[in-house]
Amino acid sequence: MAILLLLLWTVLGLGLSGCTIKATTDTTTDGTTEFVSSSTGKSWWTEEGLVKQGHQAEAFISVNYDNLLQDIAKGEGEYLLAFGKLLHMPLVHQKTFAHHLQQHYPKLSAINFSQDPIAFKKFMHQVVMVTKDSSSPNL
Repeated sequence: MAILLLLLWTVLGLGLSGCTIKATTDTTTDGTTEFVSSSTGKSWWTEEGLVKQGHQAEAFISVNYDNLLQDIAKGEGEYLLAFGKLLHMPLVHQKTFAHHLQQHYPKLSAINFSQDPIAFKKFMHQVVMVTKDSSSPNL
């Protein structure tokens, strides 16, 4: 009888844990979706929930801004590499691109995404200016 009760307790305990994990996952996913949707006005998304063509960089920056800034400060990292790929930066020019962004980190990090509705345009303008103003023929 004790074994049966222990087995029942274990099954019920695991069943509740499974529900809790699923509920936590659903809550996290819903919260992320609501944040991204509310911060973008839903203009970036298709009905299927995919990012519309031409809005990939904006979506990437809005979701990964803090990590991207950390990589820019270091002059390297996976978020910076992914950002360069989204901008169609050739792999052979990634190091130069990262170095130029790192030199302009103070300007890029001063842009306040949480309080500025045109922050993305300001950020991208700075990125373009960094690559244009560069004296390097690689960019």
